Parts: sequence; structure tokens; C-alpha cells
Amino acid sequence: MVLVPKNAEELRRFYESDTPVLAFAFKRRAAAEDWAPEHSHTRGQLLALTRGLLILEAGNERWMFPSQRCAWIPPNCKHKARSVGGVAGSMVHLSAEICRGLPKLPCMFNSSELLFAIVNRILAWDVRQPLNPAKKHLIAMLREEIRQPDEQSLRLPLPKDERLARVAHALQEDVGDDRGLDDWAHFAGMSRRSFMRAFSGEVGMSFGRWRQQARLFAALEMLAQRKPVTEVAIAVGYDSVSAFIEMFRTMLGTTPQIYFRRQERELK
Repeated sequence: MVLVPKNAEELRRFYESDTPVLAFAFKRRAAAEDWAPEHSHTRGQLLALTRGLLILEAGNERWMFPSQRCAWIPPNCKHKARSVGGVAGSMVHLSAEICRGLPKLPCMFNSSELLFAIVNRILAWDVRQPLNPAKKHLIAMLREEIRQPDEQSLRLPLPKDERLARVAHALQEDVGDDRGLDDWAHFAGMSRRSFMRAFSGEVGMSFGRWRQQARLFAALEMLAQRKPVTEVAIAVGYDSVSAFIEMFRTMLGTTPQIYFRRQERELK
């Protein structure tokens, strides 16, 4: 059976059953939320976001999922999350059996049109009808799409070393901090060379590249709250709007205005 739950009790009852697929629409308040406590789900979650921004942290990695994209959270993945800009969309819960062979880490799908279409079809299913061959085929298509995530451009690895983590935390608190590499190495209590080597070894990218990614994360969060591009550029440490837009284009392949244009239409 497939169910579109109509209340929390119904969702709980079916969530704990062997129902292969559960689907429902959701909407959260517009204000930025605090981090939800770390938790996990026995089912895999596919989120089709139509509005807002979802930030997820699992282990020593952080992911950002903007609107008009789909996000995958595997079963039993311990994570904490928070939403920005009034998150809304649809969510599909897949049973552990359906999740076999699917990605073991959170991931995002930039080209989500087919996934959105599949989710919308599942939402429209008759809640009391068993899975017929057509529905089973659609679930197979869903699994195949989830198996092929895009390159995770909105992923921020977090260092485990206490000294490096202290630097990462300080920069996440103020991404506009323009201290140079020598200053940050001193802050960590390390030599410049040791700091550079240790940081890249921990997170898989240079310190400069990591700081740029952290600034992009902060910028996306502010843009999701509909703050002006000029204000965002200055807040994340750029001296000019054009330099910020060029960074944004290099990282995500488009400008901030185009990236959030579909979200703006949704908000109207």
C-alpha cells in the first residue's frame, strides 16, 4: 500500500509498517529555524523542495539543499537540520528494502524535473490501492534516479582536528573575516606550512577553497531570506558585487538572480 498521510498519527502508524512508500506535502514557517537535534530515520527520505533552503549536517560534512531541487537522506543517517526562508515541498519516505543499493550519504539532484514529476505522481496515488505494475515501475524509476546523484557542489566538509575545527567554526560564525593564511595558522597554533597541509588533508581541499565554499553557503542562506545581492556580497567578505557574482557563477554555473528566480516565482 501507498499512503499520503493526512495527520501525524496516520503517518506514524504507516511509517512503522512495511508500507514501501509514503508521500506527503509539507510546509514550514518562514523564519530561519534553529538546528534540530541530531536524529535519524529508519526510512530513506527524498525531499522535493519548492521553496526555501534546507541545511543538513551529518558527521563532519554539511550539505545545502536549495528550492527547486531534490535532496536524498539515506536511512539510519544521523543528522541535524534546519530550514531557512519558509521551506515547502513534498517528501517521500522509502522503506529499508526499497533503499537497498541507494546512496549511503546525503546528496542533491540539480536536474530534478523527472524526480519532481515522479513525486507528484506518487502524491496523487489512491491511498487505498495496492501497488500495481505501473506503480512498481514508477518506484523502479525513482530508485534509478536516486542512484545517480549530481556532483555535490553544495557540500562543505568540516575538519575533525580540534585546532582546525576552531578555525572552521570561527569562519562559519563570520565568513567575512578577511584575516590571511598566516593569521589563521597562528590562530590554530600551527606553522603556515603545517596548517595548509593539515587543513587540505582533513577536508580534501585547500584552505582558500574551503573558505570560498563557506562563504557560498552563507550567501545562499541570506539570499534564501531574500536579502539584496549587494548586502550579501559585503556580508560574506567581497569588496565588490561583481566579484561576488563571478564567484557565484564559477561555483554554481549561474548568477544569484537566475539561481533563485524560480523560488521568487513560487513566493508570489
